[in-house]
This record gives sequence, structure tokens and C-alpha cells, in this order.
Amino acid sequence: NEAMAQVDRLTTAIDELVQSSRYTSSAVPLVVVDELDGVIEEWQGPYRDAGRILVLRGDSDLIASATGSRLRESVAVLVDNALVHGGGTCVVSVRLIQGVTRDGAQRESTVCVEVSDEGTGVSNDLAPHIFDRGFSGAGSTGVGLALARALIEADGGRLELQRRRPALFAIFLPTPRDTPPTYEREPR
Repeated sequence: NEAMAQVDRLTTAIDELVQSSRYTSSAVPLVVVDELDGVIEEWQGPYRDAGRILVLRGDSDLIASATGSRLRESVAVLVDNALVHGGGTCVVSVRLIQGVTRDGAQRESTVCVEVSDEGTGVSNDLAPHIFDRGFSGAGSTGVGLALARALIEADGGRLELQRRRPALFAIFLPTPRDTPPTYEREPR
């Protein structure tokens, strides 16, 4: 049971890292599609080797407030899970969700990164537990989805299973609250 002890040590270390990072957020405004290009490129080979397709779609102008490394790692976990447990084409899409309350009032918009595939999805028995640390329906460590969720939450976002069959995971990221300052050179 040394493997489970190692998983426990790793998750404790991850928890401590995420906890400390909540107080020192490194989230910055970033172009989401640009940030994810490298992840998609990195996973193209494994998808090709499996006879599958990986696609990135979305508005290349959408900016979210996030930490690049956290976002990349979280999406990589979802893309890896789709490769191992999913089927068909895996689509990573980036879109803006307009912020409107039920009474029609405006609220902040959210950038949504969705990862979906055409596989059989997540069973009803597994779905409530897939983000639990140490839980795995397929004999893995059960750390990936818990880590991905913790990383996204550390930047004020959310990671959810939006659809079970076929699986669709969604990351919701805040948009930058303030426009970053622009610096112009003073005329001489």
C-alpha cells in the first residue's frame, strides 16, 4: 500500500501549495487561447498515436484572470483524462459567458474553457466522486481531477463536470476586473 501512502503525501503537499498560493495569487490577465496552444500542441502526438483528434476552438481575443501554469496544468489533466477514458474527437473550446442575472441585470462575464469528447462519458455511480482525492474509477492515483480543481479554484475559478454522457468538463475563469494600465512614452 506504499502507492497510496505516496499519493497521500503528494496530495498533502499539493494542498499546502494551493493553500499558500491562495494568499499570494499570481493570476494575471492572459489570452486564454494563446495560453492553451502549447497544451494542445503537446498532446497532438498522443492523440494521433491513438487514432484520435484533438482540437482547440474559440475566440482568440478572450482574456481571463488566471495563472498560466495553473490553467495549462488543469487543461492538460482534462485532455489526458479524455484520451485515457474518452473516445472520438476531443474538443477544447474557449467562449465568453455573458453575465446576466435572472432579473436581467448585468454582472461580470466569465470565460469558459470546455473539454469534451465523444466517449461513453462518466457513469452515474462515478460522477459524484470524480473530484475526490484518491478516488479513481480506473485504477489511477485519483489525484489529477482533484489537483486540476484545486489549481483553478486557487485563482478564483471553478471546474465542474457539466455533462456526464458524453463527458464535458468546464472551467469557469473570472475576467480581469480592471483594465491593466497602459504606459505611453512621454514626448521629449
